[in-house]
Amino acid sequence: HFPPWAALCPVISCCLHIMASRRLATTLHLLFCLADAKQMNQLLRREPSTVTEITPASITAKVATDISFTGGTNGDKVQFALDCKQLSSSGWSTIAKGKAKITLDDEAEQLKLCYQAAGKADAVEEQNGISLAVVAATGGDTVTAISPAKILQGEAVTVTLTGAAADSKAIFIPAKDDCKNAMPKVSLDLKSRGLFTVNGAGGRYKLCYQAPGGSDAVEQKPAAGSVELMVEQVLTTNDDQITAISPTAIVSNVPTVIEMTGAKEGDRVKVVNPETSSCEQEAPPDRDVGTGRASITVSGAGVYVLCYTAKGAADSVQQRGITLTVKAAGAAQNMLGRWSSKNGNLDCANLAQVPYCGSAGIASCDQSYSIQSGIGYRCFWNKAKWPPLCDVDMNTDDRGVICQSNSCGGVPSMCW
Repeated sequence: HFPPWAALCPVISCCLHIMASRRLATTLHLLFCLADAKQMNQLLRREPSTVTEITPASITAKVATDISFTGGTNGDKVQFALDCKQLSSSGWSTIAKGKAKITLDDEAEQLKLCYQAAGKADAVEEQNGISLAVVAATGGDTVTAISPAKILQGEAVTVTLTGAAADSKAIFIPAKDDCKNAMPKVSLDLKSRGLFTVNGAGGRYKLCYQAPGGSDAVEQKPAAGSVELMVEQVLTTNDDQITAISPTAIVSNVPTVIEMTGAKEGDRVKVVNPETSSCEQEAPPDRDVGTGRASITVSGAGVYVLCYTAKGAADSVQQRGITLTVKAAGAAQNMLGRWSSKNGNLDCANLAQVPYCGSAGIASCDQSYSIQSGIGYRCFWNKAKWPPLCDVDMNTDDRGVICQSNSCGGVPSMCW
């Protein structure tokens, strides 16, 4: 016999089943919500990208380009691709000094930056918010004309480049140079205009052009007409730039440091025998005299003149009243006075010998000396010149800065 309430069991069982099903559905729904929340929380807490910016963000196809990676670490590797899960094992470039050289063969609009920290070959991170565009190479006949076609050296002039696109870049370089080594810097506006300044020597200049978003530099050679720029020389060299030299006589084939009063940084010098040539006929001066002196070696006896070129000038001007006498070996006695001892009392044994004082820095300047004509002179930091430099006074008779005889080393002694 069953109790009276047993007849209700099917109904109770059904209710319990329904209640259990509802609890299960609620539990499952809650679990799904928690999983979604966890995933969303992970997205919100995602670590920021290592690289925050790249420069440039657009390059030319098939042109090796240095790209800067802000936030990147030297030794880490980078690769640009459509998908960071499909990378080429040979496509990695290594960051050095914040940059990496990138070459990509195909044009693209938005390549992703894939980043691999040094020593983590299996960990590749896609960098958020960073993309690279790759554009076609610049054409060689894009610019068909320029106006004006003649400007003055050092003067800022707005030049119109017919055919040039807005946001493209250009630069004018000497006709003998190669555009492959140029870096266009002047941006062009919607009317193909740019503000150009040429500080180089006067003469013919070629146009190197870069299409918008590119990283190349292509010489422009239109089918008709010319895009060559003529720069009129403004800076010239005075014939009295150098007022004195010392010494005024040297020995043939013996390198000798010659001081030049009036020399300035960036100036250049050359000596020429006027009996066989002239400053105008010879190649331009190439010996730098920025420190006020230069080491000169002349082959052949004679009286030479000084050819000089001031910084920024393109001429070669003979210096008025300046001559250099070059004697053959076994020179006359009147040349030997400067080889006589000055009876210095500075012990140079503990100082460092330098070929010329200008090669020493501020830290080692006063602990250095230079030898001229068998006499050692202590270097000093000269603040009277700008910029300051390690200098020497070879005309001094101050025995306190002149090396003692036989204190410069060498057998026989290099100084007396």
